Amino acid sequence: MTELGIQDVNGTEWDYLIVLDACRYDYFEKHYSDFLEGKLSKKKSKGTTTPEWLSKTFTSRYNYKYMAGNPYVNSLGKAHEDWDPSKAFREIVDVWSTEWSEEDNTVLPEDMTDTALKETEEGKTIVHYIQPHRPYISCPQERKVWNLQEKIIEEKESDDTSTKRKMIETTRPIWSKFFWKLPYRMRWRIKDLVGLENPHWGALVQEVGEEKVHEYYQEDLRMALKEVARFVDQVDGKVVVTADHGESLGEHNDWGHQWESDNPKQYTVPWLEVEGVKS
Repeated sequence: MTELGIQDVNGTEWDYLIVLDACRYDYFEKHYSDFLEGKLSKKKSKGTTTPEWLSKTFTSRYNYKYMAGNPYVNSLGKAHEDWDPSKAFREIVDVWSTEWSEEDNTVLPEDMTDTALKETEEGKTIVHYIQPHRPYISCPQERKVWNLQEKIIEEKESDDTSTKRKMIETTRPIWSKFFWKLPYRMRWRIKDLVGLENPHWGALVQEVGEEKVHEYYQEDLRMALKEVARFVDQVDGKVVVTADHGESLGEHNDWGHQWESDNPKQYTVPWLEVEGVKS
């Protein structure tokens, strides 16, 4: 089997880098050609969560403008552990703050596109859409335990971290590998018992079924791709579409994505060098 090439964000020529959050390669391959034309390849992401990808991809300061739909990239200087997004980029536009939909608990892809087009200027620009990451805007039963936008702001306003969270992070190397090998239903029960914040996959899967989760994921991906095509159609320059990480939807005993995962569904991402837009 051919070894995957590593996603080389900083060593590749592009004017616009479009990041689709939690976009797995297989479903991207299935749907992208309805919206975009170009050369598609398969890459291995440097991380299997957004914070891991950010800290391992952007290791110094870059002359990029970052249009951030995901609150982990923010001008507040708050992300994960020692990685500070405000020190990594020339400019960060907090789209997650200005365009957050309270009803949908996310940034809608059309609002991301509108803002990105208004903010377009000379220089390399990254446009980070949240979709197809949960919560699924196509899913009427979708519920999410925490509001990531509020979480980022609250953590910035208070430097105090709960004793529980500190203990979890300190002991992560001990329990992490074992925990993620447990059946996913058991993991959900453990998270509930210890009161961990969790965008609860168990509740969603039980409510709608595994097949419907796959359908909602793909529908949200198509919504994002439609907006990416609209953005591409109105800008000049080389565009690359990729993802920060992938997503497990029941495969390999996993749902979602976890730090340093060895699950191919979580680290295999698309790399599309866009050549045009489908009419």
